[in-house]
Amino acid sequence: MPRLFWKLFFSLWLSIMAFAVVVSWINQTVRTQNTIEEPAVAFEVNLNRFKARLARDMREGGEEQLKRSMRNIPRGIRNHIYILNARGHEVLGRDRELQKLRRSRAGMTSRQMDSPDGRSFTMVTAGRMPPRALLEPGPRGIGLRLGVAAVISALVSFLLAKYLARPLGQLSYASRKLATGDLSVRVGAPLDQRRDEFGQLALDMDEMAGRLQSLQQANRRLLRDVSHELRSPLARLRVALEIARNKDQSTVAEELNRIELESERLETLINEVLSLLRESSGSQELHLQRFDLTELLEDLVENVNYEILDGVEPIVLDVSTPLPMHADRELLWRVFENLLRNALIHSGSSGGIRVGAEILTDPDVGKGGIKIRVSDSGPGIAETHLKEVFEPFYRVDESRNRHSGGHGLGLAIAASAVRRHGGKISASNRKGGGLEVSVVLPIKQSA
Repeated sequence: MPRLFWKLFFSLWLSIMAFAVVVSWINQTVRTQNTIEEPAVAFEVNLNRFKARLARDMREGGEEQLKRSMRNIPRGIRNHIYILNARGHEVLGRDRELQKLRRSRAGMTSRQMDSPDGRSFTMVTAGRMPPRALLEPGPRGIGLRLGVAAVISALVSFLLAKYLARPLGQLSYASRKLATGDLSVRVGAPLDQRRDEFGQLALDMDEMAGRLQSLQQANRRLLRDVSHELRSPLARLRVALEIARNKDQSTVAEELNRIELESERLETLINEVLSLLRESSGSQELHLQRFDLTELLEDLVENVNYEILDGVEPIVLDVSTPLPMHADRELLWRVFENLLRNALIHSGSSGGIRVGAEILTDPDVGKGGIKIRVSDSGPGIAETHLKEVFEPFYRVDESRNRHSGGHGLGLAIAASAVRRHGGKISASNRKGGGLEVSVVLPIKQSA
Protein backbone atom coordinates (compact mmCIF):
# COMPACT_ATOMS: atom_id res chain seq x y z
CA MET A 1 0.00 0.00 0.00
CA PRO A 2 1.30 3.53 -0.72
CA ARG A 3 2.26 5.82 2.14
CA LEU A 4 -0.68 8.12 1.50
CA PHE A 5 -3.08 5.22 2.13
CA TRP A 6 -1.61 4.54 5.56
CA LYS A 7 -1.57 8.23 6.43
CA LEU A 8 -5.26 8.52 5.59
CA PHE A 9 -6.10 5.24 7.33
CA PHE A 10 -4.39 6.04 10.63
CA SER A 11 -5.59 9.65 10.62
CA LEU A 12 -9.22 8.61 10.22
CA TRP A 13 -9.00 5.64 12.57
CA LEU A 14 -7.23 7.49 15.38
CA SER A 15 -9.63 10.42 15.06
CA ILE A 16 -12.66 8.15 15.42
CA MET A 17 -11.11 6.25 18.33
CA ALA A 18 -10.14 9.46 20.12
CA PHE A 19 -13.72 10.70 19.77
CA ALA A 20 -15.07 7.38 21.13
CA VAL A 21 -12.72 7.44 24.13
CA VAL A 22 -13.64 11.04 24.99
CA VAL A 23 -17.37 10.30 24.77
CA SER A 24 -16.99 7.21 26.97
CA TRP A 25 -14.99 9.12 29.54
CA ILE A 26 -17.53 11.97 29.65
CA ASN A 27 -20.43 9.51 29.96
CA GLN A 28 -18.77 7.60 32.79
CA THR A 29 -17.83 10.80 34.60
CA VAL A 30 -21.33 12.29 34.40
CA ARG A 31 -22.91 9.01 35.51
CA THR A 32 -20.58 8.69 38.48
CA GLN A 33 -20.94 12.29 39.67
CA ASN A 34 -24.71 12.67 39.21
CA THR A 35 -26.05 9.25 40.27
CA ILE A 36 -26.71 8.86 43.99
CA GLU A 37 -26.87 5.06 43.89
CA GLU A 38 -26.22 2.30 41.43
CA PRO A 39 -29.04 1.43 39.00
CA ALA A 40 -29.24 -2.12 40.38
CA VAL A 41 -29.72 -0.85 43.95
CA ALA A 42 -32.34 1.70 42.89
CA PHE A 43 -34.23 -1.03 41.00
CA GLU A 44 -34.39 -3.29 44.05
CA VAL A 45 -35.61 -0.45 46.27
CA ASN A 46 -38.43 0.47 43.85
CA LEU A 47 -39.38 -3.15 43.30
CA ASN A 48 -39.76 -3.82 47.03
CA ARG A 49 -41.75 -0.62 47.52
CA PHE A 50 -44.30 -1.53 44.84
CA LYS A 51 -44.52 -5.12 46.10
CA ALA A 52 -45.48 -3.84 49.55
CA ARG A 53 -48.08 -1.53 48.03
CA LEU A 54 -49.64 -4.37 46.01
CA ALA A 55 -49.80 -6.60 49.06
CA ARG A 56 -51.58 -3.85 51.00
CA ASP A 57 -54.06 -3.24 48.13
CA MET A 58 -54.82 -6.97 48.01
CA ARG A 59 -55.62 -7.08 51.72
CA GLU A 60 -57.74 -3.93 51.61
CA GLY A 61 -59.52 -3.97 48.22
CA GLY A 62 -59.21 -7.46 46.82
CA GLU A 63 -58.50 -8.45 43.23
CA GLU A 64 -60.05 -5.41 41.55
CA GLN A 65 -58.05 -2.96 43.64
CA LEU A 66 -54.96 -5.06 42.92
CA LYS A 67 -55.52 -4.85 39.13
CA ARG A 68 -55.93 -1.05 39.24
CA SER A 69 -52.73 -0.69 41.24
CA MET A 70 -50.86 -3.01 38.82
CA ARG A 71 -51.89 -0.88 35.82
CA ASN A 72 -50.59 2.29 37.58
CA ILE A 73 -47.14 0.85 38.24
CA PRO A 74 -44.41 2.03 35.77
CA ARG A 75 -43.83 -0.46 32.97
CA GLY A 76 -40.18 -1.02 33.94
CA ILE A 77 -41.31 -2.32 37.38
CA ARG A 78 -44.59 -3.94 36.33
CA ASN A 79 -42.78 -6.24 33.88
CA HIS A 80 -41.04 -7.84 36.89
CA ILE A 81 -44.16 -8.41 39.06
CA TYR A 82 -46.83 -11.01 38.21
CA ILE A 83 -49.92 -11.98 40.25
CA LEU A 84 -51.30 -15.52 39.74
CA ASN A 85 -54.78 -16.64 40.80
CA ALA A 86 -55.64 -20.05 42.22
CA ARG A 87 -55.79 -21.59 38.73
CA GLY A 88 -52.27 -20.32 37.88
CA HIS A 89 -53.30 -17.59 35.43
CA GLU A 90 -51.84 -14.10 35.59
CA VAL A 91 -54.52 -11.57 36.60
CA LEU A 92 -53.58 -9.15 33.75
CA GLY A 93 -53.36 -11.88 31.13
CA ARG A 94 -49.57 -11.85 30.86
CA ASP A 95 -49.07 -15.61 30.97
CA ARG A 96 -46.91 -15.65 27.79
CA GLU A 97 -44.59 -12.93 29.11
CA LEU A 98 -44.23 -14.85 32.37
CA GLN A 99 -43.24 -18.01 30.53
CA LYS A 100 -40.54 -16.14 28.59
CA LEU A 101 -39.25 -14.61 31.80
CA ARG A 102 -39.03 -18.02 33.46
CA ARG A 103 -36.87 -19.28 30.60
CA SER A 104 -34.46 -16.35 31.03
CA ARG A 105 -31.59 -16.01 33.45
CA ALA A 106 -33.52 -13.76 35.83
CA GLY A 107 -33.94 -15.04 39.37
CA MET A 108 -37.59 -15.47 40.49
CA THR A 109 -39.25 -15.46 43.96
CA SER A 110 -42.87 -15.99 45.00
CA ARG A 111 -45.07 -15.26 48.03
CA GLN A 112 -48.67 -16.03 48.95
CA MET A 113 -51.31 -13.34 49.36
CA ASP A 114 -54.93 -13.64 50.53
CA SER A 115 -57.83 -11.42 49.47
CA PRO A 116 -60.58 -10.28 51.89
CA ASP A 117 -62.98 -12.88 50.41
CA GLY A 118 -60.59 -15.72 51.31
CA ARG A 119 -59.12 -16.39 47.85
CA SER A 120 -55.40 -17.11 47.55
CA PHE A 121 -53.04 -15.41 45.09
CA THR A 122 -49.34 -15.83 44.37
CA MET A 123 -47.02 -12.89 43.71
CA VAL A 124 -44.14 -13.88 41.45
CA THR A 125 -41.21 -11.44 41.32
CA ALA A 126 -38.48 -11.61 38.70
CA GLY A 127 -35.11 -10.14 39.49
CA ARG A 128 -33.30 -7.73 37.20
CA MET A 129 -31.73 -9.51 34.22
CA PRO A 130 -27.95 -9.03 34.08
CA PRO A 131 -26.95 -6.91 31.08
CA ARG A 132 -24.89 -8.34 28.22
CA ALA A 133 -21.14 -8.07 28.62
CA LEU A 134 -21.02 -5.43 25.89
CA LEU A 135 -23.64 -3.27 27.65
CA GLU A 136 -22.65 -3.69 31.27
CA PRO A 137 -21.31 -0.68 33.18
CA GLY A 138 -17.79 -0.43 34.48
CA PRO A 139 -14.35 -0.79 32.97
CA ARG A 140 -15.04 -4.19 31.40
CA GLY A 141 -18.09 -2.98 29.46
CA ILE A 142 -16.34 0.22 28.40
CA GLY A 143 -13.32 -1.78 27.16
CA LEU A 144 -15.53 -4.12 25.13
CA ARG A 145 -17.42 -1.22 23.58
CA LEU A 146 -14.19 0.54 22.66
CA GLY A 147 -12.89 -2.69 21.11
CA VAL A 148 -15.98 -3.00 18.91
CA ALA A 149 -15.67 0.68 17.99
CA ALA A 150 -12.01 0.13 17.07
CA VAL A 151 -12.87 -2.75 14.70
CA ILE A 152 -15.77 -0.91 13.03
CA SER A 153 -13.81 2.36 12.69
CA ALA A 154 -10.80 0.46 11.28
CA LEU A 155 -13.01 -1.10 8.60
CA VAL A 156 -14.61 2.25 7.73
CA SER A 157 -11.21 3.99 7.70
CA PHE A 158 -9.72 1.26 5.49
CA LEU A 159 -12.48 1.53 2.90
CA LEU A 160 -12.42 5.34 2.90
CA ALA A 161 -8.63 5.54 2.69
CA LYS A 162 -8.62 3.02 -0.15
CA TYR A 163 -11.33 4.98 -1.92
CA LEU A 164 -9.20 8.13 -1.74
CA ALA A 165 -5.69 6.68 -2.21
CA ARG A 166 -6.30 4.33 -5.14
CA PRO A 167 -7.17 7.06 -7.71
CA LEU A 168 -4.21 9.12 -6.53
CA GLY A 169 -1.96 6.12 -7.17
CA GLN A 170 -3.31 5.77 -10.72
CA LEU A 171 -2.81 9.48 -11.38
CA SER A 172 0.71 9.37 -9.94
CA TYR A 173 1.64 6.41 -12.16
CA ALA A 174 0.32 8.19 -15.26
CA SER A 175 2.15 11.42 -14.39
CA ARG A 176 5.45 9.54 -13.93
CA LYS A 177 5.00 7.93 -17.33
CA LEU A 178 4.38 11.35 -18.87
CA ALA A 179 7.47 12.72 -17.13
CA THR A 180 9.63 10.00 -18.71
CA GLY A 181 8.35 10.94 -22.18
CA ASP A 182 5.72 8.22 -22.68
CA LEU A 183 2.92 10.36 -24.09
CA SER A 184 0.81 7.34 -25.04
CA VAL A 185 -0.13 6.67 -21.41
CA ARG A 186 -3.73 7.28 -20.38
CA VAL A 187 -5.40 7.08 -16.99
CA GLY A 188 -8.47 5.47 -18.53
CA ALA A 189 -11.23 3.44 -16.90
CA PRO A 190 -12.51 3.13 -14.28
CA LEU A 191 -11.12 6.39 -12.92
CA ASP A 192 -12.21 8.57 -15.82
CA GLN A 193 -15.81 7.38 -15.35
CA ARG A 194 -16.13 8.68 -11.81
CA ARG A 195 -18.38 11.69 -11.26
CA ASP A 196 -16.18 13.46 -8.74
CA GLU A 197 -13.01 15.58 -8.81
CA PHE A 198 -10.82 12.51 -9.37
CA GLY A 199 -12.76 11.60 -12.51
CA GLN A 200 -12.50 15.15 -13.83
CA LEU A 201 -8.76 15.22 -13.11
CA ALA A 202 -8.31 11.92 -14.97
CA LEU A 203 -10.19 13.29 -17.99
CA ASP A 204 -8.09 16.47 -17.94
CA MET A 205 -4.84 14.49 -17.72
CA ASP A 206 -5.84 12.22 -20.59
CA GLU A 207 -6.77 15.24 -22.69
CA MET A 208 -3.45 16.91 -21.87
CA ALA A 209 -1.51 13.76 -22.79
CA GLY A 210 -3.43 13.50 -26.06
CA ARG A 211 -2.66 17.07 -27.00
CA LEU A 212 1.02 16.67 -26.11
CA GLN A 213 1.22 13.51 -28.17
CA SER A 214 -0.42 15.24 -31.14
CA LEU A 215 2.01 18.16 -30.86
CA GLN A 216 4.96 15.83 -30.62
CA GLN A 217 3.84 13.86 -33.67
CA ALA A 218 3.29 17.07 -35.61
CA ASN A 219 6.74 18.30 -34.60
CA ARG A 220 8.37 15.08 -35.75
CA ARG A 221 6.50 15.17 -39.04
CA LEU A 222 7.65 18.75 -39.54
CA LEU A 223 11.28 17.87 -38.89
CA ARG A 224 11.04 14.84 -41.17
CA ASP A 225 9.40 16.80 -43.96
CA VAL A 226 11.81 19.72 -43.67
CA SER A 227 14.80 17.41 -43.71
CA HIS A 228 13.42 15.59 -46.74
CA GLU A 229 12.67 18.80 -48.60
CA LEU A 230 16.15 20.17 -47.89
CA ARG A 231 17.90 17.14 -49.27
CA SER A 232 16.52 17.61 -52.81
CA PRO A 233 17.79 21.19 -53.39
CA LEU A 234 21.04 20.20 -51.71
CA ALA A 235 21.56 17.41 -54.23
CA ARG A 236 20.72 19.72 -57.13
CA LEU A 237 23.14 22.30 -55.71
CA ARG A 238 25.96 19.79 -55.78
CA VAL A 239 25.15 18.84 -59.38
CA ALA A 240 25.16 22.49 -60.40
CA LEU A 241 28.55 22.96 -58.73
CA GLU A 242 30.07 20.10 -60.66
CA ILE A 243 28.67 21.43 -63.93
CA ALA A 244 30.04 24.92 -63.21
CA ARG A 245 33.48 23.58 -62.38
CA ASN A 246 33.62 21.54 -65.53
CA LYS A 247 33.20 24.75 -67.52
CA ASP A 248 36.55 25.95 -66.12
CA GLN A 249 35.35 29.34 -64.98
CA SER A 250 38.25 30.43 -62.80
CA THR A 251 36.65 33.76 -61.93
CA VAL A 252 33.92 32.09 -59.92
CA ALA A 253 36.07 29.38 -58.31
CA GLU A 254 36.15 31.07 -54.93
CA GLU A 255 32.36 31.54 -54.87
CA LEU A 256 31.85 27.93 -55.92
CA ASN A 257 34.10 26.73 -53.11
CA ARG A 258 32.07 28.83 -50.70
CA ILE A 259 28.84 27.28 -52.01
CA GLU A 260 30.32 23.82 -51.56
CA LEU A 261 31.33 24.60 -47.98
CA GLU A 262 27.86 25.88 -47.09
CA SER A 263 26.22 22.88 -48.71
CA GLU A 264 28.39 20.57 -46.62
CA ARG A 265 27.41 22.45 -43.50
CA LEU A 266 23.76 22.19 -44.50
CA GLU A 267 24.06 18.46 -45.02
CA THR A 268 25.76 18.07 -41.63
CA LEU A 269 22.93 19.98 -39.96
CA ILE A 270 20.30 17.80 -41.66
CA ASN A 271 22.09 14.63 -40.56
CA GLU A 272 22.31 15.88 -36.97
CA VAL A 273 18.62 16.82 -36.93
CA LEU A 274 17.67 13.37 -38.21
CA SER A 275 19.93 11.71 -35.62
CA LEU A 276 18.32 13.75 -32.86
CA LEU A 277 14.88 12.87 -34.18
CA ARG A 278 15.68 9.14 -34.15
CA GLU A 279 17.14 9.23 -30.65
CA SER A 280 14.45 11.39 -29.04
CA SER A 281 11.56 9.43 -30.57
CA GLY A 282 12.87 6.08 -29.37
CA SER A 283 11.27 4.44 -32.38
CA GLN A 284 14.32 2.29 -33.06
CA GLU A 285 15.01 -0.59 -30.71
CA LEU A 286 18.35 -0.95 -28.98
CA HIS A 287 20.59 -3.57 -30.57
CA LEU A 288 21.89 -5.10 -27.36
CA GLN A 289 25.12 -7.03 -27.31
CA ARG A 290 27.90 -7.88 -24.88
CA PHE A 291 31.17 -6.01 -25.36
CA ASP A 292 34.06 -4.45 -23.50
CA LEU A 293 33.59 -0.70 -23.05
CA THR A 294 37.36 -0.31 -22.55
CA GLU A 295 38.00 -1.64 -26.07
CA LEU A 296 35.35 0.69 -27.49
CA LEU A 297 36.97 3.72 -25.84
CA GLU A 298 40.44 2.65 -26.98
CA ASP A 299 39.33 2.33 -30.62
CA LEU A 300 37.45 5.62 -30.48
CA VAL A 301 40.34 7.57 -28.91
CA GLU A 302 42.72 6.10 -31.48
CA ASN A 303 40.47 7.19 -34.37
CA VAL A 304 39.97 10.71 -33.04
CA ASN A 305 43.69 11.13 -32.22
CA TYR A 306 44.46 10.24 -35.83
CA GLU A 307 42.56 13.38 -36.90
CA ILE A 308 44.29 15.73 -34.41
CA LEU A 309 46.80 18.11 -35.94
CA ASP A 310 50.48 17.96 -35.12
CA GLY A 311 51.44 19.99 -32.07
CA VAL A 312 48.12 19.43 -30.31
CA GLU A 313 48.20 17.23 -27.21
CA PRO A 314 46.42 13.94 -27.98
CA ILE A 315 43.52 12.53 -26.01
CA VAL A 316 44.59 10.50 -22.97
CA LEU A 317 42.63 7.40 -21.94
CA ASP A 318 42.84 6.55 -18.22
CA VAL A 319 41.26 3.10 -18.34
CA SER A 320 43.23 -0.08 -17.68
CA THR A 321 40.69 -2.69 -16.59
CA PRO A 322 38.02 -4.39 -18.74
CA LEU A 323 34.52 -2.93 -18.46
CA PRO A 324 32.02 -5.55 -19.66
CA MET A 325 28.65 -4.18 -20.73
CA HIS A 326 25.37 -5.33 -22.24
CA ALA A 327 24.13 -2.44 -24.38
CA ASP A 328 23.92 -0.98 -27.90
CA ARG A 329 27.58 -0.69 -28.89
CA GLU A 330 27.05 1.42 -32.02
CA LEU A 331 24.85 3.88 -30.18
CA LEU A 332 27.37 4.30 -27.34
CA TRP A 333 30.12 4.78 -29.92
CA ARG A 334 28.22 7.80 -31.30
CA VAL A 335 27.65 9.11 -27.75
CA PHE A 336 31.31 9.22 -26.80
CA GLU A 337 32.37 10.38 -30.27
CA ASN A 338 30.10 13.41 -29.86
CA LEU A 339 31.54 14.09 -26.42
CA LEU A 340 35.14 13.86 -27.63
CA ARG A 341 34.57 16.07 -30.65
CA ASN A 342 32.74 18.61 -28.49
CA ALA A 343 35.73 18.61 -26.12
CA LEU A 344 38.12 19.09 -29.06
CA ILE A 345 36.17 22.10 -30.29
CA HIS A 346 36.22 23.84 -26.90
CA SER A 347 39.79 22.91 -25.98
CA GLY A 348 41.14 24.60 -29.07
CA SER A 349 44.80 24.13 -29.86
CA SER A 350 45.76 23.35 -26.25
CA GLY A 351 44.27 19.85 -26.21
CA GLY A 352 44.46 18.31 -22.76
CA ILE A 353 41.45 16.01 -23.13
CA ARG A 354 41.25 13.03 -20.77
CA VAL A 355 38.84 10.10 -20.72
CA GLY A 356 38.39 8.02 -17.56
CA ALA A 357 36.04 5.23 -16.51
CA GLU A 358 35.35 3.24 -13.38
CA ILE A 359 32.94 0.63 -12.04
CA LEU A 360 30.72 1.85 -9.22
CA THR A 361 27.94 0.43 -7.04
CA ASP A 362 25.35 3.17 -6.94
CA PRO A 363 21.77 2.49 -5.76
CA ASP A 364 20.57 4.94 -8.39
CA VAL A 365 21.76 2.67 -11.21
CA GLY A 366 20.54 -0.62 -9.80
CA LYS A 367 22.98 -3.44 -9.05
CA GLY A 368 25.97 -1.62 -10.53
CA GLY A 369 27.07 0.83 -13.14
CA ILE A 370 29.97 2.36 -15.02
CA LYS A 371 30.89 6.03 -14.80
CA ILE A 372 32.71 7.58 -17.76
CA ARG A 373 34.25 11.06 -17.54
CA VAL A 374 35.32 13.20 -20.51
CA SER A 375 37.19 16.33 -19.42
CA ASP A 376 38.87 19.12 -21.38
CA SER A 377 41.09 22.07 -20.59
CA GLY A 378 38.92 24.73 -22.19
CA PRO A 379 37.39 27.79 -20.53
CA GLY A 380 34.45 25.83 -19.08
CA ILE A 381 30.82 26.96 -18.94
CA ALA A 382 28.99 29.36 -16.64
CA GLU A 383 27.10 27.54 -13.87
CA THR A 384 23.78 28.84 -15.17
CA HIS A 385 24.31 27.01 -18.47
CA LEU A 386 25.34 23.58 -17.16
CA LYS A 387 21.84 22.10 -17.22
CA GLU A 388 20.86 23.58 -20.59
CA VAL A 389 23.83 22.36 -22.65
CA PHE A 390 22.05 19.06 -23.34
CA GLU A 391 19.02 20.79 -24.89
CA PRO A 392 18.73 20.78 -28.71
CA PHE A 393 20.12 23.88 -30.50
CA TYR A 394 21.34 25.36 -27.21
CA ARG A 395 24.51 27.42 -27.56
CA VAL A 396 26.47 28.85 -24.68
CA ASP A 397 28.42 31.21 -26.94
CA GLU A 398 26.55 31.95 -30.14
CA SER A 399 29.50 33.50 -31.99
CA ARG A 400 31.94 30.78 -30.94
CA ASN A 401 29.64 27.98 -32.03
CA ARG A 402 28.95 29.67 -35.32
CA HIS A 403 32.68 30.00 -35.89
CA SER A 404 33.31 26.35 -35.03
CA GLY A 405 30.43 25.12 -37.14
CA GLY A 406 28.49 23.63 -34.22
CA HIS A 407 24.71 23.60 -34.22
CA GLY A 408 24.12 22.71 -30.56
CA LEU A 409 22.93 19.17 -31.34
CA GLY A 410 25.89 16.93 -30.45
CA LEU A 411 25.34 16.93 -26.67
CA ALA A 412 21.56 16.67 -27.14
CA ILE A 413 21.98 13.54 -29.27
CA ALA A 414 24.38 12.05 -26.71
CA ALA A 415 22.04 12.83 -23.79
CA SER A 416 19.07 11.25 -25.57
CA ALA A 417 21.04 8.06 -26.29
CA VAL A 418 22.25 7.84 -22.68
CA ARG A 419 18.69 8.19 -21.38
CA ARG A 420 17.54 5.42 -23.72
CA HIS A 421 20.06 3.16 -21.99
CA GLY A 422 18.63 4.08 -18.59
CA GLY A 423 21.68 6.16 -17.70
CA LYS A 424 22.41 9.74 -16.62
CA ILE A 425 24.54 12.49 -18.11
CA SER A 426 25.70 15.69 -16.44
CA ALA A 427 28.24 18.46 -16.90
CA SER A 428 30.36 20.30 -14.33
CA ASN A 429 33.29 22.70 -14.29
CA ARG A 430 36.63 21.33 -13.17
CA LYS A 431 38.46 22.99 -10.32
CA GLY A 432 41.58 23.38 -12.43
CA GLY A 433 39.66 24.75 -15.39
CA GLY A 434 37.75 23.12 -18.19
CA LEU A 435 34.54 21.17 -18.49
CA GLU A 436 33.88 17.61 -17.38
CA VAL A 437 30.97 15.58 -18.77
CA SER A 438 30.01 12.51 -16.72
CA VAL A 439 27.99 9.58 -18.05
CA VAL A 440 26.65 6.86 -15.74
CA LEU A 441 25.40 3.71 -17.48
CA PRO A 442 23.95 0.49 -16.00
CA ILE A 443 26.19 -2.48 -16.66
CA LYS A 444 23.32 -4.64 -17.88
CA GLN A 445 20.66 -3.12 -20.10
CA SER A 446 17.29 -4.88 -19.94
CA ALA A 447 15.90 -6.03 -23.26
